[in-house]
Amino acid sequence: SGAIAFISATICLQAKLEFIPFDIFKTEQRIIPTLYTEYSGLLLAVFRLVHSMLLFILPIFLITIFWMPNLGIQRLVLKYVLLLIIIILIKNTNPRIKAKQAIKFFLGPITLSAVVAIVLAILGK
Repeated sequence: SGAIAFISATICLQAKLEFIPFDIFKTEQRIIPTLYTEYSGLLLAVFRLVHSMLLFILPIFLITIFWMPNLGIQRLVLKYVLLLIIIILIKNTNPRIKAKQAIKFFLGPITLSAVVAIVLAILGK
């Protein structure tokens, strides 16, 4: 159950980190105003800094939850680099996916695998 949950969480990081196709706030051709429309200067810089910090913090969070045993500094760095490479590979392999396709994928197999992971965790397997 832990491996299934880890794979689901790693794939869902795409949406949390607002990578393609979930980068609606950054698109040039947006028609409706977004969260960042009213901000400029220092406040916009803070929003972007927090977003950039997520790329560092979320892999550490996943490592802490799923790979907690034997967290020496060398293993932590190795696991972090490995997870960061996986995240970047996922980001770079789907730049032309449309938001509709991604939502269909996330609401289908990813949600199903997350539910299976929860059920297996409850059953103790």
